[in-house]
Amino acid sequence: MRLIVDVKVSDLARAVAFYTDVLGLTCRVQEAEWAGITVGNAEIHLYLDGGVTSGVEWYVNDLDAEVARVQARGVEFISGMDKPSAVSYEGGITTFPWGRLAYFKDSEGNELGLVQDF
Repeated sequence: MRLIVDVKVSDLARAVAFYTDVLGLTCRVQEAEWAGITVGNAEIHLYLDGGVTSGVEWYVNDLDAEVARVQARGVEFISGMDKPSAVSYEGGITTFPWGRLAYFKDSEGNELGLVQDF
């Protein structure tokens, strides 16, 4: 089995550029209405006609380094203090009792996150 997460986009070319150029992922296939972005053993399918707009997150080993890497590519991080059990927000990272999460939006306004557990 292979996990696929469908993400809604309004501009497919712009979204593919964000996921490849900014996040550094690989586009496996791009058609007129969708694209498949490889993420390890899973894929994100960018769809013009459906999919989620939040809740896509990546586990990372070094959250501070990943935040710095994508900030250098123009990503702006947003507070997650509106999330249940959020403790604090500093330097683009929201701290929870279980770990830290850096929320940001993709080129289409979808909320994504980078996660590091304690």
